[in-house]
Amino acid sequence: MTRCSLAFVVCLLVNLTAQSQSLTLMSYNIRHGLNTQNKSNLVRVGQLIREQRADIVGIQEIDSATTRSQGRNQVQILARATGLNAVFGRAVAEAQGGHGLAILSRHPIIASQTLPLPSPEPGASRVLLCAYVELPGGKTVRFCTAKLDPHSIQNRLAQAAAITALLKDSIQPVVWVGDLHGHTDDPVIRQMARYWRYAGVNNDGVTFPDLVSRFDYIMTRPNGEFGQTAYRIVEENVTSDHYPVLATFRLR
Repeated sequence: MTRCSLAFVVCLLVNLTAQSQSLTLMSYNIRHGLNTQNKSNLVRVGQLIREQRADIVGIQEIDSATTRSQGRNQVQILARATGLNAVFGRAVAEAQGGHGLAILSRHPIIASQTLPLPSPEPGASRVLLCAYVELPGGKTVRFCTAKLDPHSIQNRLAQAAAITALLKDSIQPVVWVGDLHGHTDDPVIRQMARYWRYAGVNNDGVTFPDLVSRFDYIMTRPNGEFGQTAYRIVEENVTSDHYPVLATFRLR
């Protein structure tokens, strides 16, 4: 019988664990921390995120020290409430603070970037926020989030194309989530399907109940590094007008 050194066995176990890393990812438009009655409910947002036990969360419509948020830094508040690491990506600067996107992560965020997205027609500034997250075992994944223009289909198409151009050839395993403001039959979603597979592709659930539509997506590369094992929609539209969506993946 061939003997294996203890160091070799430990190394093999670490490699096997890294190769089969499981991640639960979440996308959530929090409506600037206001519930559907326009009452501040950031505490409940943090509670809901904590209850879902996601590893990485992409958040849209979040404020940082704006008048609407009464000068509070919502990203820091959610980071404290959930115990997760956090980064903020400002899309629009205001006289006091700004608003945009955030990423929360159970694992260390070793770098982040905020990338501008195009708007051929007049509209609010849009960005793509990306975080480089280091997983146990040392592998790094690139996790991004965005909110596309809700008013202009031309802007959404251009923004979706820019995201694809920025991410499709990423050397790291890449996944991006967000509020794309389009149902599964929308031209933007059909365009994205050429390069991306959205979680729950065979699920007909809605994520924006006011319009009985699916606006919120988790996107990975087809036949890429993320193999989906579960998908669910948290049908709770009191905390926000969007439902949170979650998907669990086995990272190959």
